[in-house]
Amino acid sequence: MTVHSRPLLGLGLALACAACGSGQSSGGVDARALLREGKAAVDGAGALHFTLAAKDVPTAASGTFVTSGEGDAQRPNAVQGSLQVVFNGLPLRLGVVSSGGTFYVKLPFSTTYEATDPTKYGFGDPGRLLDPRAGLSSLLTDAKDASSDGRDRLNGEQLDEVTVTLPGKPVADLLTSADASKDVQGRIGMVPGSHQVRRVVLTGPFFDAHQSSTYTLILDRYGETVQITPPPH
Repeated sequence: MTVHSRPLLGLGLALACAACGSGQSSGGVDARALLREGKAAVDGAGALHFTLAAKDVPTAASGTFVTSGEGDAQRPNAVQGSLQVVFNGLPLRLGVVSSGGTFYVKLPFSTTYEATDPTKYGFGDPGRLLDPRAGLSSLLTDAKDASSDGRDRLNGEQLDEVTVTLPGKPVADLLTSADASKDVQGRIGMVPGSHQVRRVVLTGPFFDAHQSSTYTLILDRYGETVQITPPPH
């Protein structure tokens, strides 16, 4: 028995290592394939709805940063909604529209929008959210590593979960980062069958280079009918 068990043990270890290298779980799920399918689902949506929330935000963080938001995104480069930001310690809710590469903001107590630079408020142009080359879906295929993490549920909906390590620079370009040289840890939840990316959880040095915080992005209403145009200003 001892003589025959050694090659079987060696074969088992070899298969296990092969699965690790391919990004597959012990159940044979190909994490990279799931991410590619998730990217295709996002890239195939003409519009969708998003909500964004941050946690573990440093109370002593300086500068300007987004803590939450909600809105709609329309392909190719339009977003409208509202963002909660902290501006030098002062919480503000902003009305935002991005259309055709121009970003507009409506400040509290204002009735009109003005064109401005979104980096003044601590984030990149949200109109790039659906950009297949620089938006959310590009992060899925930018992952340094990926592994299947079983299934979870969100509001009763089952999700295939994939954990990833993302390079900091593209995350910083899309969201923000206090240190873009540091990797960001992520967890991507996709709906089985449709492969719609439903939940994206990212943890990294978003507000403080020495402290991790987490952004959770929920995407739904794929294919909704919206018409986002530049606002009067």
